[in-house]
Amino acid sequence: MSNPLRVSFVAEGPTDYVVLRAAVRALLGGADFEPVPLKPELDESLRTKSASGWGGVYFWCRQTVEQTGGPASGNLLFASDDALVVIQVDADIARRSYADYEIKDAPNDDLPCGQPCPPPSATTDALRAVMLGWLNETAVLPHAVLCTPSKNIETWVLVGLFPENEQAVKENIECRWGLDVQLRKYGLIKGSQKLIDEYRANEEGIRNAWPEIRAKCTEAERFSQDFLALVPAT
Repeated sequence: MSNPLRVSFVAEGPTDYVVLRAAVRALLGGADFEPVPLKPELDESLRTKSASGWGGVYFWCRQTVEQTGGPASGNLLFASDDALVVIQVDADIARRSYADYEIKDAPNDDLPCGQPCPPPSATTDALRAVMLGWLNETAVLPHAVLCTPSKNIETWVLVGLFPENEQAVKENIECRWGLDVQLRKYGLIKGSQKLIDEYRANEEGIRNAWPEIRAKCTEAERFSQDFLALVPAT
């Protein structure tokens, strides 16, 4: 690549962006790249300037479709050989409905879509189909990587940074609810608020722990393989 790889992120929130940025740094093995947060819009301190949450990802997808007047694959965002787009929603939205976000014009009535777990892929496969519907697509777009942590991305953070935690050592970690609560013990979450400064302070730790996260979490492994398959050869 003559220029650094451009990796754009469409994520539920700023802390998700930090985790994904750390993962990409790990996967690229120190190679330079340009991270670009598309959604939510963030200021220099990674505070949100626009709506976040899974609804924000939904509306970004629909806006991308509207801009092309057809499937999202027609958007130039997905056309560059030196650019990738990571689109993330946590698998816990599989038990939600569009009405929860006051969405009235969804292209399909496909939420909730949760399935018994294990395996986590039963739900994440269904959720990925939902995400493709938001983009008016039936297959993953060129230069795009879908990311669906089960049940949420905090599972990755917990097993990566705090592998000895009493919940992190249990079987079927990706099928367990409420693991984000464990991060309150370590100061990354206060009440229901994820603390962006604490996530940033632990970004290097997440990067270094990425091999262990991949080994423990099948969705982290799937994301890693999908991402690396699209990285242009140097």
